[in-house]
Amino acid sequence: MTVSTGEFKVVTVEKGIRQIGPTRWEVRVYAGRHPETGAIRHVSRTSTAGITAARRIRARLITEVAEGKHGSNAGTFGQLLDLWLRDGKQGRAPATLDGYRINIESTIRPALGSILLPKLTARHLDAFYARLIKEGTSPAMVMHHHRVISAALRQGEKWDMVPASAARNASPPTVPTHALTVPPPERVRALIDAAAASRIPEMATVITVAALTGMRRGELCGLRWSDIDWQGSALTVNRSIWQTREGWGVKDPKTHQARRLALGEHAMAVLAGRWQRVTDAVALAEIPLADDAYVFSPELDGTAPRMPNTLTRAFKNLCRAMEADVERDGRKLRPEERWPYRFHDLRHYTATELFRQGHHARTVADRLGHADPALTLRVYTHDTQDQAIAAAASLEAGITG
Repeated sequence: MTVSTGEFKVVTVEKGIRQIGPTRWEVRVYAGRHPETGAIRHVSRTSTAGITAARRIRARLITEVAEGKHGSNAGTFGQLLDLWLRDGKQGRAPATLDGYRINIESTIRPALGSILLPKLTARHLDAFYARLIKEGTSPAMVMHHHRVISAALRQGEKWDMVPASAARNASPPTVPTHALTVPPPERVRALIDAAAASRIPEMATVITVAALTGMRRGELCGLRWSDIDWQGSALTVNRSIWQTREGWGVKDPKTHQARRLALGEHAMAVLAGRWQRVTDAVALAEIPLADDAYVFSPELDGTAPRMPNTLTRAFKNLCRAMEADVERDGRKLRPEERWPYRFHDLRHYTATELFRQGHHARTVADRLGHADPALTLRVYTHDTQDQAIAAAASLEAGITG
């Protein structure tokens, strides 16, 4: 950045060093926050001995601040985490922030929170990661902790609270790539049939709509009857329900843009059946259906949405029930008899089936609500067995004629 000061333009040479005159440099080092006001404090020095001398001065000041000189309070990593959660995560969903808080309070803060920011090193982080792995934490979860730590330290750099991010030189474990667990069509049908015969029969409608649209669970919970276009055989994803330990609320879809999803005859028939059951129930109870009622609601009049976690639990219970039917025979389940699916795997099913049928990545991305088709190709299964067989046949055709 260049700032005009009289005839000389002040130039930021590098982090913490500015040239403020033809032969004059200013050095500034973060020195914590005021204990009462919370205002950021800096230690500054000037030099006329050149940029090399300015760098030496900055290195010395960083060391002095870390040692508690200059009456400074450099602050701890725990304090940075608090500020990052409060001020550095604008636009993040409440549920995402709640997940960050849980990980920070349960794991990150007890191990690293008391370390002064200037003294936090990559060695501290690597020792932390190694201990987690030794205790049985999965590499994927350790990597999640690393991302939180890295994001907080990057923000600390922007706020001039740390000279450099220790996470940049840390070595988190490599996360092995696992194949997605995708239920085949016959198992999705079996789950729908089991749901229809369960204590929560409307889960059959939820699973059907989820599998045919690729909607996220929060988007399904946020679906209102006014979002259904009966004439155009489509629905619009306008909102999503978030849920934390403190409560719930409504937010925009993940990409902050509504999307319109075309529906086939079966999906429309399933929704029409749900509508008929809802209108029959409120008529029998002699109460009006709420304005802008939710499609999936625990309330008779649709005034409140079903919570995302209830869908997760109901789906998990369905899968357990499918396994229990086999276990009643008194024998151990074979791998092919297990039902290791999550509700989110219905999105994998949507993407995989669309790719298997030859649809373009842009089409699949639009249905799933991905802004970038490249993300769809990275995350979801698209090299299906049918495509693999077709690819092999194409290669052989070129040789055999």
